[in-house]
Amino acid sequence: MVHSCADAPILFTEIAAAVGLGFVETVGDHHMTNIVESTGVGCGFLDFDGDGWMDIFLINGCWLEGLSDLGLEPGERARLASATDALYRNRGDGTFEDVTRKAGLATPAYGMGVVAADYDADGDTDFYVTNYGPNQLWRNNNDGTFTNVAKAAGVDDASFGVGAVFFDYDRDGWLDLYLGNYLTYDPEQTLYYAPEAFPGPLAYAGQQDRLFRGQRNGTFADVTRAAGLEIQPVGRAMGVGAFDYDHDGNVDIFVANDAMENYLLRNKGDGSFENRALVSGVAFGESGDATAAMAVEVGDYDNDGLFDLFVPDMSFCCLYRNLGRGNFEDRAARSGITAAMGQYDSWGGVFADFDLDGNLDLYISNGDARCLKPQADVVLRGDGRGQFTDVSVRASPGMREKFVGRGAAGGDFDNDGDVDVLVANLNDRPMLLRNDSPRQGRHWLAVRLVGRAPNRDALGAVVTLESGGARQSRLRRSGGSYLSQHDPRLYFGLGASNRVDELSVVWPDGIQQTLTNLPVDRELTIVQPLPEKSAER
Repeated sequence: MVHSCADAPILFTEIAAAVGLGFVETVGDHHMTNIVESTGVGCGFLDFDGDGWMDIFLINGCWLEGLSDLGLEPGERARLASATDALYRNRGDGTFEDVTRKAGLATPAYGMGVVAADYDADGDTDFYVTNYGPNQLWRNNNDGTFTNVAKAAGVDDASFGVGAVFFDYDRDGWLDLYLGNYLTYDPEQTLYYAPEAFPGPLAYAGQQDRLFRGQRNGTFADVTRAAGLEIQPVGRAMGVGAFDYDHDGNVDIFVANDAMENYLLRNKGDGSFENRALVSGVAFGESGDATAAMAVEVGDYDNDGLFDLFVPDMSFCCLYRNLGRGNFEDRAARSGITAAMGQYDSWGGVFADFDLDGNLDLYISNGDARCLKPQADVVLRGDGRGQFTDVSVRASPGMREKFVGRGAAGGDFDNDGDVDVLVANLNDRPMLLRNDSPRQGRHWLAVRLVGRAPNRDALGAVVTLESGGARQSRLRRSGGSYLSQHDPRLYFGLGASNRVDELSVVWPDGIQQTLTNLPVDRELTIVQPLPEKSAER
């Protein structure tokens, strides 16, 4: 990439409390006592009211009988048992309003993750919440309220749900749902290595993931077996991502599994999948070990037009560079990521061009996996040629405060053209990190895609931008990072370039649309054209 801004810092200001995010997460205890409490939680940016401003959804745990500490005082136990997830409406003036109860979302559950999409094609944003227990599908009533329709829709799976992703695997336009399930927790399991505090993932059997095919009536059919997804060994899913890694027009699935090999589920185009992780080079880390993978983040970090995978884990993290022809290679060590991350337990990862220089950077959330011991988060600046530099020390005083980090989401909550970061922290308040990186003459473009019904979100679309002799690609996807949901808009940093020479969209149906000579520093809405027409507004 030609837009070098190596001397410009990436700066964040932590403003969660100042803008009205009064939320405090609970694991249901004052101490972390089991693997369920360790696993959550995610967070998300979504525009539930369609006003163009990103709202915030925060996942919560709660006191749960059979899981949580019985030694709490009755009053404290009751308080923690009533804890719920939270929805904050963006007022558009830099502050947020807690609308959880007003929206009908004040329902206690032991939450894990969130993924958003307009699953019923009615023009508004719905979201799916995974739980330790029955999952929830919150249908947007388009009046500021939501209804949990998970049971009626057939997706109230009561396992140990973690990562999930909406996508269209059969190319019928209707969104499908892949649910990653973790493990079968047994509170009677007490054998463990004392310094680890409680039994780890290998003490429990994995749980079967689920593939739900979207129907035309707002319901889903479980097609897991028919799709060939009853894979052995059964996985211990954490993060889940969907993208077409082999460029055959069918969306594939990557599953980050804990303490075992990952899955790369190739969509064969006939309704079934095959696991190609081992032969593709993403089953294990660079040294050949199972990495205790937590999440998956998709992005073209080296600007070669191929989508790569960043997978945070409990050791050094993995950066699977897409070599083409269905092959990947872990470049974490050679990229500089390993040297920066060896001291952390990493969970969430956000690919974004924080400094608008045309190259993807990385935000990584960290936190101890065995106790409520805080760790610092990390910011890595990318150079667009495959190298990352740890710039965390300069990133801001707010980032020097340590938390037990878990999910992280990227989004432009203040609509100023750069990507901010939301981080979910265990037993603590979240961080909302406003991006205050100096512009120094750098420009940007945000792209909002409007797909044809039923895939109104245009999930699976790829946008490629050319400006100043450089090219960048972004994927429109649901979910991301660890159990979290990113801003649905696609953000491009342009460096000093003050025009976009060409922007092309490959829509989910394969139709390509090209726009040229575009102005910058604005949000561009592109409407999917009819087969013989092009539309922009």
